[in-house]
Amino acid sequence: VRDIVLPSVAVEHTVNAGPFARSYPQANFYVTDKQYAFPLNLPNSFLGLPSWMKPLPRSSRDNADLWGGELEHEVLTVKPGIGSMYQDDALFHKSSGTMLVC
Repeated sequence: VRDIVLPSVAVEHTVNAGPFARSYPQANFYVTDKQYAFPLNLPNSFLGLPSWMKPLPRSSRDNADLWGGELEHEVLTVKPGIGSMYQDDALFHKSSGTMLVC
């Protein structure tokens, strides 16, 4: 495993991402930049995320080398109200024409 992406701020994704990433400590581990906890906004380490995580850039347009030219991505962010955040990543695999929205 070369890269792991936590594409969402949803708690059901976050709680599993840390243990999964620890199974592949040599992998790059990218997370969307608006990770949070409610009702208290806890540090990422309290959410179980490992220290070697990297913020996922908002767009692959700004980081053309990120996926070796194989993927394009965009992070989609909406703040529907106080104390909430919605964030997902859409990835496009060019050679297969596959769109992943996580």
